Amino acid sequence: MNISHNSKLFQKPPVQITVTLLVLAGATLLSMLFKNTGFSGTNIVVIYILSVLIISRMTVGYIYGITASVLGMFCFNFFFTEPYHTFNVYNENYLVTFVVMLIASILISTLTSKIMHSQNAARQREKQSNILFQITSSLAKAGSISDVATVSVRSLSNLLDCDVSCITTDREQQLYEEYSIKKGDRMVDTRGLAAAEVESETAGRFVLPIADGRYQYGLICLPGGRISEESEEKKLISSISVQIFVAMERERLAEEREKAKNDAEREKFKSSLLRSISHDLRTPLAGITGVTEMLLYSLKDENNIRLVQGIYDDSCWLTQMVENILSLTKIQEGRLTVHKQMEAVEEIVGEAVSHASKYTGGRSIEIEMPDDVVFLPMDGKLIEQVLINLINNSVKHTSPSDEINIVVKQAKDKVWFSVMDNGTGMNPRDLSKVFDLFYTEESPRADSKRGIGLGLSICKAIVSAHGGQIIAENNKDGGATIRFYLPCEGGKKN
Repeated sequence: MNISHNSKLFQKPPVQITVTLLVLAGATLLSMLFKNTGFSGTNIVVIYILSVLIISRMTVGYIYGITASVLGMFCFNFFFTEPYHTFNVYNENYLVTFVVMLIASILISTLTSKIMHSQNAARQREKQSNILFQITSSLAKAGSISDVATVSVRSLSNLLDCDVSCITTDREQQLYEEYSIKKGDRMVDTRGLAAAEVESETAGRFVLPIADGRYQYGLICLPGGRISEESEEKKLISSISVQIFVAMERERLAEEREKAKNDAEREKFKSSLLRSISHDLRTPLAGITGVTEMLLYSLKDENNIRLVQGIYDDSCWLTQMVENILSLTKIQEGRLTVHKQMEAVEEIVGEAVSHASKYTGGRSIEIEMPDDVVFLPMDGKLIEQVLINLINNSVKHTSPSDEINIVVKQAKDKVWFSVMDNGTGMNPRDLSKVFDLFYTEESPRADSKRGIGLGLSICKAIVSAHGGQIIAENNKDGGATIRFYLPCEGGKKN
């Protein structure tokens, strides 16, 4: 009969005491049988030593084997040495026999207990390794964080033979989901939890976090008192919680990769669509702008002139918006290339003002330049677009009677460009957001065209690509200023 050393029945002290006494009694009866059949005392000593070995195999710890060694020696003295049925010894040679018998029994008991302990530890480690392998294999097949939680509670319930719950949370730790399984039940119950319910759900239970030093995915909950802090099961469950965390982290990263891939595909599609539409709009808008400009010089009737002027202004506004959209697609696709060459700042500013004056609505534009001609390494077309967008932004915040000022100043290794107006200024809450993509004012002027939030974000991208910085601020005496600088990078003054 193979008796497991881990059997709960044989770990109970009353059972182990009974086993010890029964084995000794059996050894004594067998020894009496051997004595009656004429076997020597040496054989009887061997029988008692064998009984100690059996007791050490069937009990846990050293105490029962050592106790059996002492009792076996007394039994041998009492039943098999003269005078019989007393603990007196006539033959002094038996004293040596008793000592040798006792030492041999104790050594055998100790060695057997150590071997059993080592065997038990090896069996336990093997069992834990198999459990970890099975759980890891199951977690590897999970397709989402909810699947990981479901597999985890089922595996832990089978392992520990008790009720198990797993409470998961999202990245913001605001939404909670509980996955629980009852002992012996294979149906997993899933339900949502409010943040206030989590504390009550975990009260009085053994709780182990599924976390590392940065983030917590959830909690493993077991019945209270089921696991002690120093037990092997606690260490095993801690190892399993690490495996669960790794599996949940893997699924989160996979979800993020999939989301990033989908976002990239949507952005690519959006950029392609915008680019196609903008290219298709460019030609008819150029035709409309050209025809209306010719009509303005040929018409005599004031009503017709006002009507055509409105068409001309709108076509110029749409043309500028198309140019911004095309620039946006280049920026988003990483195709915005800066071809720097030495340019005269005065010429770039003049070209920008000449182009922007078509849709300033009669506003006055004043330019202040350094006395000397300043040359800068820049992409002239891109910086011209920046200035045009900044002038258009000032037009949105001013009335036709207001004035727009462009100031260029050189300071050491930088050249500052400032576009100022004396209009309504910008909402202080908007100053930190005006350069964000697609950000527009909450309350635009009634007489201004509402933009789509591209102009200033494109300005920031172009200036940054030149190694500069752009800033927006309100003036103390009214109006707003947007200024940016470009590094000289070897630029010179003539």
